[in-house]
Amino acid sequence: MPAINGSTSEGPTSDPAQLWRAWLSETERQLNGFFGEVLGTEEFARLSGNFVDGYAVVQRALNQSMERYLNTFNLPTHSDVVELGERLANIEDRIASLENTVRNIAEASGMETTATVTPLRPRRTRRPKTG
Repeated sequence: MPAINGSTSEGPTSDPAQLWRAWLSETERQLNGFFGEVLGTEEFARLSGNFVDGYAVVQRALNQSMERYLNTFNLPTHSDVVELGERLANIEDRIASLENTVRNIAEASGMETTATVTPLRPRRTRRPKTG
């Protein structure tokens, strides 16, 4: 029979939240012990090493087949795009170096170094309808 304060005569162990916390703590302790034993073995290390090696082989084969596929359809591969980006960065560096050289020569000769650039606009080939 429930007491006046709402607790039962069975005591504090009948609290569902307390039972859940106790079960969760015990389960976590057991799982930590189990995985600590399993993951710390030489067999597991060997198994995981073999898995990583196998995954690397599969990944390499997939990359090679994808590269052949892209080459078949004359599409750029990842390495092509990376190489293009590196070449573009080199070109930009060389242009910046040329700009600095031209600016230094212009300053040394006493010329004005601020040039205004006129933005190019496309030709208007279509004329609006009149009338």
